[in-house]
Amino acid sequence: MNDKLQQLLEEYKSNYDKFSYGHYLDFDHTENALKVGLTGCFYLDKSYKSEKRQAINQVLSLYDKNWGKYLNYGFGDGDPNTLYQYQNISLAQKIILNNGFCLDTLSFYWSNVEKLYLIPDYLIKVLSRSESLEKKFNTVSYLQIYLPIYELKYFGVDKLVEFIRQVSQILKPLHGFFGLGIRQRYKYYDFQYLEGELGRKYLGLDISTDEEDKHFRDGFKSINWLTILSEELFTEKLGSLDEVKQQNSDEGVIFHPYTGGVMVQAGEVPEFCDISRNPYPEHYVNANALLKNARAPMIASFGFTSNNGKIQDSQTSKGWQSRFDDVIPTDLPSKDSDD
Repeated sequence: MNDKLQQLLEEYKSNYDKFSYGHYLDFDHTENALKVGLTGCFYLDKSYKSEKRQAINQVLSLYDKNWGKYLNYGFGDGDPNTLYQYQNISLAQKIILNNGFCLDTLSFYWSNVEKLYLIPDYLIKVLSRSESLEKKFNTVSYLQIYLPIYELKYFGVDKLVEFIRQVSQILKPLHGFFGLGIRQRYKYYDFQYLEGELGRKYLGLDISTDEEDKHFRDGFKSINWLTILSEELFTEKLGSLDEVKQQNSDEGVIFHPYTGGVMVQAGEVPEFCDISRNPYPEHYVNANALLKNARAPMIASFGFTSNNGKIQDSQTSKGWQSRFDDVIPTDLPSKDSDD
């Protein structure tokens, strides 16, 4: 295990109590309202098409191959009121079920937890709207995944990077991300104000609420360890890949092209971006500077940022999006001055 990964895991372990909030109905103090871990989301256009539904099935198969043994319960028919045991339904049956929704909304949720009020460590979730709904509301569809942070060690950093590149190649999303984020239970509304609090303390954490936001048609949400851009978005907003590479002088910012887009890696491992220690890591700042012109100009509210119902509006959301803009990296070695 390399030094960077060791440092990351030690930081996670030493700050675990700060990352996790107890559930207010959990009197035994065994369950959390929020957790921090690896999160990823891929934003899709026209996912009602048969080739996109087939791509979603391919990603389900790929996730199942690597982590299916950890999945326990969920639903595959859009109905969260009845949970099924993941292992009691074959992968082929799940794919047949998914294909049955090609003209309608496809929604499935498979995780390692038995109750939807618990927070998964392992999750694959899809919301793929029907053609009529997508055209009516202009929203995007998405595929979301969760993994424990320790999969960076056990599965391997390089293998995870390649896994996300493979998923991107299969789905060909508008854009997406993978890195550290706040993991939520199925119904996340009660604790949005805690997410805002965590997001202000650890700038490297993704905050995920309205992943259908129509503004995601205009660009990606925010920088993360891995940021995924479609070829169309990349070239329209940034220029050619060669041109962007020529602007990059940071060896820690790595480009991973795939058919239909490019994935940009900011550093060896993800960063928490702790405001008390290292809020602006060099690779995040530099990757953000290269890509920010392809960012969505605005996104909708993340929800409530205080327990008295204060709403984080589009302006405060925009402030979160631009948190790495025009800042000096905090992990650069200090230079000797002549003073």
